[in-house]
Amino acid sequence: MRSPDDGRECGTFTQHPKIALSGARTSTLYLLNPKRRNAEKIEVDGCAITEGPRCDWLVLLNDATSHEEIYVELKGSDVDHAVEQLRASVLKLSADPTRLPKRCFVVFTRNPMTGTDVQRNKVKFHRDFKALFNLVKDKAEVPL
Repeated sequence: MRSPDDGRECGTFTQHPKIALSGARTSTLYLLNPKRRNAEKIEVDGCAITEGPRCDWLVLLNDATSHEEIYVELKGSDVDHAVEQLRASVLKLSADPTRLPKRCFVVFTRNPMTGTDVQRNKVKFHRDFKALFNLVKDKAEVPL
């Protein structure tokens, strides 16, 4: 995927068994890839999307196992803002916002959200985007 502003490449392909998604002074999410599936890791913030709300990372899986989009927002604690960033990114970048399977992750260092907030977002993301919404702690490991 190329940046719409300057045409630079925003994505890289990887088959690494542990894909790290991190940012400057923020949290990290590890995607476990033991079968070494080919994944495209796209830098969204500042490359694929340069203006408006946007998440940090998008990982695309497109192989015989599955076709899936994984959106990741790395946060300290402002989960409400993270939800807005994820929604905006899905609407701008998804190949099919309402039908293609998606997972959306907010990676936090301090859990600021109550159980009812999490449940409400899970329902909204599933209804609007056919997406699983997950709140995970910093340095969590998630299987592809």
